[in-house]
Amino acid sequence: MKPIIIAPRRSFCAQDFAEMVEFRFVFFMLIFRDIKLRYKQTYLGVLWVVLQPLMTALLFAVVFGKWMKMESDGCPYFLFAFAALIPWLVFSQSIQRASTSLINEAHLVQKIYFPRLFLPLSGTFGVVLDFLMTLFLLFLFLPFFGQSFQLQMLFLPLWALLLFTFASGFNILLSSLSAHYRDFKHIVPFFLQFWMYASPLAYSSHIIPEKWQLLFCLNPLTGLIDLFRWSLLGLPSFPLLSFSCCLSSTLLLFVGSLFVFRKLEHTFADVI
Repeated sequence: MKPIIIAPRRSFCAQDFAEMVEFRFVFFMLIFRDIKLRYKQTYLGVLWVVLQPLMTALLFAVVFGKWMKMESDGCPYFLFAFAALIPWLVFSQSIQRASTSLINEAHLVQKIYFPRLFLPLSGTFGVVLDFLMTLFLLFLFLPFFGQSFQLQMLFLPLWALLLFTFASGFNILLSSLSAHYRDFKHIVPFFLQFWMYASPLAYSSHIIPEKWQLLFCLNPLTGLIDLFRWSLLGLPSFPLLSFSCCLSSTLLLFVGSLFVFRKLEHTFADVI
């Protein structure tokens, strides 16, 4: 049997990633366990995945689309809202699962060795099924509303990669801090509610005055929502500004979160 040497490291290196590849079965096991437990002993099972975005999009369509006549960039408002809810639900649900992953799995962290980074990452990628099912449901609705499939949809894998990279970076950082400061457990619900209104879910980014556009686009979810709408609904103008801000902030967040995680990793077993 190959011996495993546990020693502190100052930064991420090739050895860290080689170790993660070697323990990859643990990562997939954690993802499958999360999905299985989430829908175990439920009558509707995975149908709960599509009920939340479907009911939310219907509510938005009635309140903001029909009654308040919000601008929807020339698209049916239901599709306009549904396309925005796909990246938002991936982000918000992954935070709820991954932000306290180290605390919830304290019995694993304290007793056995495996790459601790797998815990927030498995909480993030555990919503892949939700993402695929809601995306498939939107594809079913497109012909019903008279929308055709566009070549811009070929970019969806890139936007999905950007979405999960951003969510992973945020969850790695949040789970690290939550292990030391339990205040984050109470802050997250309020934080998500505030972030939802600060993101263009029920409204278009184009209604924001030009002088505030740069500040508004500093929210990475603005770029992600604009990119998903551009690809799924075939909008004419590519959101270059929000995309640039989203890409740069995602890369900075991901690298910074890895640095913080590595600095605090050796203390997790003691503080949780």
